[in-house]
Amino acid sequence: MTETSVLDEWKSGWLLVVAAGFGIALGSVQVYSTGVFIQPLEEEFGWSRSAITGGMLISSIMGVLFSPLFGYLVDRWGARALAIPGVATLCAGYALLSLAGPAIWTWWALWFIIAVGSLMVKPTVWSTAISAHFVKGRGFALAVMLCGTGLGSAAIPPLSYTLIEAYGWRGAYLGIAAIFFVIVMPVIWRYFHDARMQKPDPDAAPRPAVTGWTAREGYRKRQFYQLVTAAFVITGVLVGFIVHILPMLEAGGLERETAVYIVGLTGVMSIVGRLTVGYLFDRLPGPPVGAVSVALPIPAAILLLMFPGDFAASVAAILFLGLAIGGEYDSVIYLSTRYFGMRAYGTLFGFVASGLLAGVGLGPIVAGAIYDSTGSYDLYLYLAIALAALVALLLATLGRYPDHE
Repeated sequence: MTETSVLDEWKSGWLLVVAAGFGIALGSVQVYSTGVFIQPLEEEFGWSRSAITGGMLISSIMGVLFSPLFGYLVDRWGARALAIPGVATLCAGYALLSLAGPAIWTWWALWFIIAVGSLMVKPTVWSTAISAHFVKGRGFALAVMLCGTGLGSAAIPPLSYTLIEAYGWRGAYLGIAAIFFVIVMPVIWRYFHDARMQKPDPDAAPRPAVTGWTAREGYRKRQFYQLVTAAFVITGVLVGFIVHILPMLEAGGLERETAVYIVGLTGVMSIVGRLTVGYLFDRLPGPPVGAVSVALPIPAAILLLMFPGDFAASVAAILFLGLAIGGEYDSVIYLSTRYFGMRAYGTLFGFVASGLLAGVGLGPIVAGAIYDSTGSYDLYLYLAIALAALVALLLATLGRYPDHE
């Protein structure tokens, strides 16, 4: 038997990457659709923006509390055992949001179902399966997988807007749930697997050895805490941007329809950012690549502060934001695989996933609360600049990869 090459990994694993990418796209629906639903929910029920985005906080709190447990279950049962019921639960949750109102507690209660589904399709599930299959081409494979988020950010806002205009916000949630279930479930069922849970084929190329830190070793490493902190902070910054970018552009003076299609550019640029960062990770030291990618919200925020309502500046800010979205997830996940290894990856990354999900819930709440109290997003943009700089420093100082061999 010969050593597995990058080409061999892709020949046997490309459908796995596609399936994981579909799962990632499904998991991004709550992030990229909620901002489009804010206006119709405000108009019908009079709920505040912070109250509406509070649903995402419920999902993030559940993630913070239970992601380490679900990471342990990924290590014990395999990624597929969580992915399939997770897809079904999450699609059911999106459909049930159509029943919310008029009391805000009904909206929050339904988000508990989404929270449970999200735990079963969190990044740990998809990245574990990809990292178990790919070694030499892991950075690019994870990048391609994460392009599912880019496709989601490009397609979900205009899809949500179109469905709302045609069927109202209740019909839009039903439509989103049905479309994603019909597309995603068959692909996951057929092609998504966890190589660690399969019996080895004696005629196939050798699989990568399962090496890395144990959970106990990981808890003693500073890189573990730097990655958990970086995941929480940068995700909060970016998801706050993503959920509020449409109202943010409208507040600056852009027409709603124009703003919707400008926001769609984030998807295209996030794909460019992911593929570029993934390619660089396989060829250059990871920490500086990650540091640059998470610093990109800084020019986006500066442009929005200096040129509010300007079309060209808004487009440029969206381009920077899209590149940042593309690099942030890839950086956190790829660097976690390299520092943690695969021995207890699910368990250790479960805490990173807690940070990611805490950011998903808290970022929109902070941005909404700032707007509700000041009538402007300016303070949030200043805060985003400072926090993105902090995360860049955390990644830049991770140090050399450990030798897990």
